[in-house]
Amino acid sequence: MRDSPDLPSRLAIDSSVLIAYFLGEPTGELAKREILGQHRAVYCTHLALSETFYILCRARNDKFAHGAMETLEKTGFVKFHESTRLDYTAGVQKCARKISLADCYVFALARDIRGAAVFANHERDVSAEIEANPPGFPVVFLEDLVTK
Repeated sequence: MRDSPDLPSRLAIDSSVLIAYFLGEPTGELAKREILGQHRAVYCTHLALSETFYILCRARNDKFAHGAMETLEKTGFVKFHESTRLDYTAGVQKCARKISLADCYVFALARDIRGAAVFANHERDVSAEIEANPPGFPVVFLEDLVTK
């Protein structure tokens, strides 16, 4: 599959993308169709996995969350990326930006892989931050693509 005009080939995904996928939300359906299992390099951090787990656990239960994480690991659709350099880059992002540390990790990862940061939905602080202080790489919100 060729790249969608809206999605680059290298993606750093936020936990919101995984959560939407596992909970069957419209943006999760788009992620299934256009991101997961496609010919794209898809990365996420361990922090995003932890967030995904606890939110799935709260939304459903721990058995569901464990099953979702096992499925994610078995498919190999997502590469897990961690390094001390990424930690420092996320710290630099947090120092410069008024967004959560988890979102700073997504930004740091996007910069590291030379790709796009992908979120399921607009978050007020992230949207405001990229308008006030553009990060120098694409930031994609799947909700914008669902209506296209």
